[in-house]
Amino acid sequence: MLNFQSKFVKIFELTVSILITVGFIYIFYKVIGFNNFYKFLTEIEPLNILIAFILYLSSYLTRTYRWKLTLEIKDFKKLFKITSFNTVFNIFIPFRMGEFSFFYMLKKENISFKDSALSFFTVRLFDAIALFSLFFTTLAFYKGYILMGILILLLSPSLVYIINYLSKFIKIEKLKVFQREVLTTKNLANLYILSLLTFVLKFSSFYFVLPKNINLTFLENFFASASGDITTILPIHGLAGIGTYEAGYIGILIFLGVNKELAILSSVFVHLFILLGSATIGVITYIFLRK
Repeated sequence: MLNFQSKFVKIFELTVSILITVGFIYIFYKVIGFNNFYKFLTEIEPLNILIAFILYLSSYLTRTYRWKLTLEIKDFKKLFKITSFNTVFNIFIPFRMGEFSFFYMLKKENISFKDSALSFFTVRLFDAIALFSLFFTTLAFYKGYILMGILILLLSPSLVYIINYLSKFIKIEKLKVFQREVLTTKNLANLYILSLLTFVLKFSSFYFVLPKNINLTFLENFFASASGDITTILPIHGLAGIGTYEAGYIGILIFLGVNKELAILSSVFVHLFILLGSATIGVITYIFLRK
């Protein structure tokens, strides 16, 4: 009975994912049209694509360094390979099932599930805090509340220290050792800074992939990118995030008063770059670092 229910839930989730993706493609076709998309595509500057890719690749480097702070593995190339493959699987495999690739790859490196899980949830916690911190900071900046935005950035790390302090009351020996050896005051600060930098580099890269005739400001793109990334925590996504990511990106731009067609076009270019950029990095990693 439970097996039947599990299969039914998976089929239902997959069906919803397909409908979301197909629905967005249809809306895109009706509102924008593929001819207009191609026209804007030809207006992208090759140099801007190169700048965008370098920034996006740099975000992988900061992500990798975070694992170096929380895992026993210190080989940067090996950690970069894990980061690259995990990101690709996460993007292209539905329902965040790609996350399991992280534990599988670490198991092959003789790291137990308990150790990898502690590292994984620590880094994902920093991802969430940094992402929401940047989202509300950008909103404050956009509204002209500069001081409030700065305060959000400065006070957000306190959440990490509070959570770390409260978790000390959990009577699990493995967690206590992890806190004592890994979650030092210095490492907590470094993890927060690296998490912020990861998103800053990533969102900044998206600005350069927009065609020259899409007049979106850096701040608008940054705010929309943060909103698009927040959709990744949803339990159900479109295939490869198509439809759900765009919904988060578009929604914020329309909230800011950006033209609907402009918002849709921008979201598609940004998401297309994410898919192609992560796939390219994954292929390069496989060719040069697979051993």
